[in-house]
Amino acid sequence: MLNFNLVEMLTKGGIVLVVLALCSIIVLKIIVEKWVTLYVLDDNNINDMARKVKEYIKEKDFKEALHVCRNSAYKRYFFTVESPISSIFIYIFQNVRHTKEELLDLAFTEMDRQMIKLEKGIGVLGTLGNIAPFIGLFGTVLGIIKSFQGLAVNDASNYLLVMDGIAESLIATASGLIVAVPSVIFYNYYMKRIKHSAPAMEKEIKELIYMLKKGE
Repeated sequence: MLNFNLVEMLTKGGIVLVVLALCSIIVLKIIVEKWVTLYVLDDNNINDMARKVKEYIKEKDFKEALHVCRNSAYKRYFFTVESPISSIFIYIFQNVRHTKEELLDLAFTEMDRQMIKLEKGIGVLGTLGNIAPFIGLFGTVLGIIKSFQGLAVNDASNYLLVMDGIAESLIATASGLIVAVPSVIFYNYYMKRIKHSAPAMEKEIKELIYMLKKGE
C-alpha cells in the first residue's frame, strides 16, 4: 500500500504538481475574497442603503443623503467592502444637472462599470477551471513517459521507475481536477450572483432619479 505525505506527493507529482499547487492558492484567494466582497450584492443590503438615501431625499436633505452614500462601506472580517449602489448614487448626485433621460443613461453606464469592478478576478477562476485539467493531463503524459522509460530498463530497478511514473501521472490528473472543479463551480456561482443583482440595482437607480427629477 502506498502512503504519501505532502512532500512525497510533490516529489511524485513533479513540477506539474508545483504549478497546480500555485494555481490552487490563487483559486482559494479569489474564492475567499469574492465570497466576502459580493456580500454587498445581497438584496437586503441594496434595499436598506437605498431606503435610507430616499428618506433623506423626501425630506430634501441632499447633504445627508450624500453622506449616507459616502459612508456605506461594509466591514466583513478583514475586508472593507464598498457598496456598488452607493457609488452609483454618488455619481447620480454629481451629475444631477442633466435631464432625466441623460441621467438614466449615465447611471446605467456607471452601473456597468461597477459590475465590471465586481467581476475583476472572477475571470481568473474561469481560466484556471479550463486549463487546470490540461495541466494535469500534461503531468499524466510525463508520468506515462517515465513509466515507459522504466519498462525499457532491463533490470530490477525498472519496477520502481514504472511505479513512480504511474504515481506521478495519477497525482497530476487528480490535482488538475481538484483545482478545476471548485474554480468552475465558484466562477458560475459568482457570475450568476452578480447578474441577478442587476435588476435590484436598476430599480433603485430609477426610483432615485425619478425622485430627484420629479416634475421635469
